[in-house]
Amino acid sequence: MKTSLSELDAGAVRRAYAAELRRARNAAGLTQEQLAARICYSTGLVSMIETGRRPPSVDFTSRCDKLLGTGGTLARLLPAQSDYPEWFRDFVTLEAEALAIREVEVQVMPGLLQTEEYARAVLRNSWPPKDPDEIERRLAARVRRQQILDRDDPPLLSVILNESVLHIPVGGPDVMRSQCRYLLAMAERPHIEIQVLTFAATARAPMGGGFTVLDFAAGPPVAYAESLANSQVVNDPNIVQRYGRAFDAMCRRALAPEQLADEIVRIRGER
Repeated sequence: MKTSLSELDAGAVRRAYAAELRRARNAAGLTQEQLAARICYSTGLVSMIETGRRPPSVDFTSRCDKLLGTGGTLARLLPAQSDYPEWFRDFVTLEAEALAIREVEVQVMPGLLQTEEYARAVLRNSWPPKDPDEIERRLAARVRRQQILDRDDPPLLSVILNESVLHIPVGGPDVMRSQCRYLLAMAERPHIEIQVLTFAATARAPMGGGFTVLDFAAGPPVAYAESLANSQVVNDPNIVQRYGRAFDAMCRRALAPEQLADEIVRIRGER
């Protein structure tokens, strides 16, 4: 299995972060349980971060820096994610560590499966409006994010697209044509599975917006839900379990992955 320099760097940074967190916690005279209670996180998560088994989030880091009086040392050890909006950085960090990704989309293609032109059109029409330089920075960050699918050990990606995603002409006919062809090509990969939830099936499936559930080799899964007013990583096991059950219910009602090409032909009129 190939290991890139960036992966080695990430591992070294995480070990340094874990060591500094342990040092600061011990200096404050706190156990893992006490730290967890004071920052409103689980003891299990604190343990996993201190042993390098789970990447720390921006929010976790901010709370620890403040409580332990580190002067921002932990924040400086976080991997740079400045090309992503602040509310999205925790998710990107966790996504890169996931063993499996389960995603539901109701308006646009998943970011991991967007072509460059489709992604550019999405960013141009996103709210709040962005200037051209910011759009290009976000686009470059999205392309880097997609590299997890090209690793020797890529995550298992399971996607459910609401039929509306294939109807909305993001970027115009040519962009959508290229995007659908790219979607079909990616669906040929053994670790990627894409299903379409038709309008008829949507009426019998759990209602709501898009969401993502991330599963890890070590530790409990987390969920991510995004809206115009609020976007957050969800750690509460009961809520995450609800997202997981909703995904499973949609999966049962969606078309089989083998029907993706025929559904695109039906909706877009071309393969």
